[in-house]
Amino acid sequence: MVRRRSRLLAGLATALVLAVAAPVAPAHAGGDPAPEKAPRHAEYDPPLEVSIDALSPGVLPTKGPLVISGTVTNVDLETWQRVNLYPMFGSSAPAMTTEAELTAAVATDPEAQVGERYTQDLAVRAEAGSLGPGESADYTIRIPQRVLRSQFPNPTSGVYWFGVHALGENTDGRDDVADGRARTFLPYLAPDAGGPVQTAVVVPLRGRVAHSADGELGRTSWWDEALAPDGTLGGPLAFGAASNTRPVTWLVDPALPDAVSQLAAGNPIREIAPIAPDDQPSESGSPSPSESGSGDAGEGGDDGAEVSGATLQPDSTLVRAAQTWLDKAGTVLPDDTVTLLPYGDPDLAAAARSLPSLYDTARKHPSPTLAAWGVEGTPVVASRNGYLDGAAIEEVDDDATVLLGEQVFGAEDYPEGPPAGGRVGSRTIVPTATSTAKGGPGPDAALAPVALRQRLLSEATVRILAAGEESPAPIVDVLPSTIDAADASEFWSQLDPALVSLVSLPTIADSDAPATREQIDPDDLTYPEGQVSAQVDGSVFSEAGALIRAGRSLQSILGDGYAIGDTIVGEALAGTSYAMRGDSDAAPRLGRSRDWVSDQLEMVTLDAPQGVTLSSSSGSFNVAIANTLDHAVTVRIEAATDSEATIKAANPIVLAANSRSSVPISADMHGTGVHNVRLRLTDGDGTPIGAEDELPIRSGQVGVVIWAIIGTGAGILFVAIGIRLVRRFRSRGQGGTDEPTDEPTDGPTDGVTA
Repeated sequence: MVRRRSRLLAGLATALVLAVAAPVAPAHAGGDPAPEKAPRHAEYDPPLEVSIDALSPGVLPTKGPLVISGTVTNVDLETWQRVNLYPMFGSSAPAMTTEAELTAAVATDPEAQVGERYTQDLAVRAEAGSLGPGESADYTIRIPQRVLRSQFPNPTSGVYWFGVHALGENTDGRDDVADGRARTFLPYLAPDAGGPVQTAVVVPLRGRVAHSADGELGRTSWWDEALAPDGTLGGPLAFGAASNTRPVTWLVDPALPDAVSQLAAGNPIREIAPIAPDDQPSESGSPSPSESGSGDAGEGGDDGAEVSGATLQPDSTLVRAAQTWLDKAGTVLPDDTVTLLPYGDPDLAAAARSLPSLYDTARKHPSPTLAAWGVEGTPVVASRNGYLDGAAIEEVDDDATVLLGEQVFGAEDYPEGPPAGGRVGSRTIVPTATSTAKGGPGPDAALAPVALRQRLLSEATVRILAAGEESPAPIVDVLPSTIDAADASEFWSQLDPALVSLVSLPTIADSDAPATREQIDPDDLTYPEGQVSAQVDGSVFSEAGALIRAGRSLQSILGDGYAIGDTIVGEALAGTSYAMRGDSDAAPRLGRSRDWVSDQLEMVTLDAPQGVTLSSSSGSFNVAIANTLDHAVTVRIEAATDSEATIKAANPIVLAANSRSSVPISADMHGTGVHNVRLRLTDGDGTPIGAEDELPIRSGQVGVVIWAIIGTGAGILFVAIGIRLVRRFRSRGQGGTDEPTDEPTDGPTDGVTA
């Protein structure tokens, strides 16, 4: 069957765009860190591309055929004719039996001879015929048991090379060199070699959640790509959902479904809106828009949106994609095992140095969308690349399981590999198989479902062989977010139960009693200097901390009838994510959001008189408080002054929306003179919200002086009265019996003559 596509022209256009854009694109600009993949060789440029889309069974069978199918595509500029595809067997080399051999095999050059092409039986091949430029054809090769036994007469337990070679002819003719290749691993385990490996397949749902100053999600073009069926959010969701009833563990950043809910609601801007008594998230998990303000519209904004506060039209492609994603996630996640990262997926290594309290805040922060789905989840800690340093691990003070990539357990300190069950203090440590998550050896897609499955089965095989008589170390396979979900059912359907026993991540974390787990010294863990330099900058955490405090203050003055505080704290946490590594705008973006919150807080003002003079050592005066918000607030007035003054306000103070009030302030002075008093408005916890004023208070002690004057005057009066009475009595005593008369005399007296 031949399918004609314009794949060649599309590939050339893509290459041209990348060639032009690559020099100016910053590292990890606005997106997830690039996942580690199998090495690719730029010099390998075959005219025919071959994929392996199905391989059944996933191991070398001892009964029945081995069937392989896929696609061959002509990526050349000329037509290729008589294109045939043949199986390739690596049976001539010893089977690989160690993880080191698998790792080395993945790095093998695509043109290196790792096996022999089987051409003896023309029935064991596929004919694609003629392929013009850009054309593709599906192929299927059925390898009967007789051919397998001829190629593997005495197989030994281990992993063999297997693949497909495409041969064709062009204007230069035909030769025996493969014109296209696809390679994978084919494990084999003897019946008595050992039991299956406990395996947890972990599917991540984590992305880049960044809000603009007014609360809408920015860079909507990233969300368009991520939510697509083959995107970094749509792909993992579809891949995990294909497990059906098989155990799968989801690794979820709680901020992610909340962000998708915001997009499904039209990506509204932030609003201060009361919570309705019956406010519940919708069936799709989309919470009602919460919070408004002013600010940049951000990318994808649309002032003509019909939804209140929305920046996207209800029928836009992004809104529909978000709703579809939510519908699927809301159906799948409640029935599966969900592990939860701290809200926002913060860079914990950087947070441990710059804002240690962030972990507790992120762990306790709720997700309305997950709550609406009834998803509680198991707490875990996991970086995006498996690296986490000792300082970050020490900050994990709850019962969260810590996932560490196998690469942090250096060969010098751990010559036998990572401990199967370890602890740092009381914290459970679970190693993850980061090399397994890199996928197959190529040159076909390393992260295709079949490539990932065969790598996982091969890893299980070598672990069983390494364990001998003991139980093999479990595998925790955290899949990359760039996984190809097109043929996800192929991954799940052929996981041989003789090699892997699918379980949930909590099952592996709880498999050993705490007392039997090996204590791990954090100083022995590898944390390269490159990881330190790549961490989110400390300024981001400074801005995040300030935004969290401001958001809590706004929530405090508004009261429990609002959810604006949780919204702002969630935005701050998401702004410290691993996804912000290398983002130079991460800190300024949080600063702009904090400015929005400050603008709301500054709408509550305080105005004190220019000065106050008390008539005594105590008294009162009034200050004016105004609230220009459209919502009632409750604030407090706190005073700062010297030790000789006591200032008290009638706290708490409730102000209606758009109102003013005169608030009495009592003052008690313990000394004369002028006392400078600073009055501040605070939230209920005493945190200043911005408004403040300063005034002098003079205590003249005038009342004491007046009473002193009155007392002195009264004393003088009584003394004067007493003196007068004494004098009168004395004058009466000196006159004897002579009676004084008021009549005048007739002549001179006392010897005085005229």
